[in-house]
Amino acid sequence: MKVLEIILPVLVMILLGMACRRLKLLDQHGINNMKVLVTQIMLPVAIFHALATAGYNKETGILVGIMFVMLVISFGIGFLLRPLMTERYRKYLPFMVSVYEGGSMAYPLYTSLCGAENLSQIAVLDIAGLLFGFSVYMGMLGQVENGDKIDGKKLFISALHTPAFIASVLGIIAGLTGVVQKILAGPFAGSYTSVENILTTSITSIILLVVGFSIEFERKLFGPCIKTIVLRILLQAAMIAGVLLAVHYIVGDHLLLNLAIISYMSAPATFSMQTFLKSEDGSAYVSTTNSLYCLVSILVYVIMAVVVY
Repeated sequence: MKVLEIILPVLVMILLGMACRRLKLLDQHGINNMKVLVTQIMLPVAIFHALATAGYNKETGILVGIMFVMLVISFGIGFLLRPLMTERYRKYLPFMVSVYEGGSMAYPLYTSLCGAENLSQIAVLDIAGLLFGFSVYMGMLGQVENGDKIDGKKLFISALHTPAFIASVLGIIAGLTGVVQKILAGPFAGSYTSVENILTTSITSIILLVVGFSIEFERKLFGPCIKTIVLRILLQAAMIAGVLLAVHYIVGDHLLLNLAIISYMSAPATFSMQTFLKSEDGSAYVSTTNSLYCLVSILVYVIMAVVVY
């Protein structure tokens, strides 16, 4: 029943997006405007708040470092795996086998399993995902989507002009200095929280609506989507084992942290990727793959629940 409570809202918004396309309640122009709203305003605010209110200590730095190295490795392996993918969608494969959907999938599943009071365990892992995701990952995705060759200099300049990356840097600075925590402990806490809530409350709904709008259950997509899912499962299984081993020797064994690692790294590729895509064909492939991969996340959750309880 708990799984249904977590998954049903996600499915409803995805199905609503599909219905909006079929019934022509929205068109591609409207969806593109939603993408701009998310990437330029809502997502940066959510990222800033998440990083500004995170706890930072020595163990946090070690975990972020381990996760960041893992993300770089898995992303790099994705490029090596490209020859295995259908040529039409080959350029997207590195992005589909790396980075994780924390907010809409991993967070609620982990909360259901371990309790909201332990959410910080998985939030720490997501710091590396945010930093990598909105710098190297999204920057390279933009270059690939535009048909440009990957250019390190352009990538760096692009990151400096990307609202989400700027928000990540500012959020970490605010978190380390404690400025936002001081605001939340002061008389303006209510005002800050109200503004942050109204800017970010709908972000997940809009992203899932965009995902649903882009889904196309066509025969030509099933082969590439299933192949991508299998490649991601195999790669992420190896990455999970590597991260658990590194954490065991460097940080120590903690059941809650181990469950957080497995939950987080069993999630599909970030749904936010959808808001950075311009190609309708690419959007359909990415949305369909991510939606189907949610079944993998649910299966992993069920197995963990059976083992733990």
